[in-house]
Amino acid sequence: MSEVRIHVSNMDAFFENATRAGARIDAGDFSLQPGEIAFESMDLLLKVLTANRWRLLRALKAAGTSSIRQLAHSLKRDYRGVHADVVALAEVGLIEKTTEGLVKVPWDRITAEMAITEAA
Repeated sequence: MSEVRIHVSNMDAFFENATRAGARIDAGDFSLQPGEIAFESMDLLLKVLTANRWRLLRALKAAGTSSIRQLAHSLKRDYRGVHADVVALAEVGLIEKTTEGLVKVPWDRITAEMAITEAA
């Protein structure tokens, strides 16, 4: 199962994770680890992952692959708004475009971690 974890982090934690990943690879461990998408702040995470975008992700995952027009129709939203949301979610890696120009959610599971305290 492919999984991605969305959370708030800082640059120090990013480099610590990269160092650990490098050490695993150096030790010969090439096993897949769950993906991570880190945001600098909770405000930024919530700006990207709005309620409408979460609904879009769920609808798109249920559909498998879809055109943006079909997705807008199924969500009963205008094309421009859905297109803007797809672009924003693709920029952070939550949506991918297929070679046919359709969009899909490449993850089986998306976990959003929201701590009451900011990452220091």
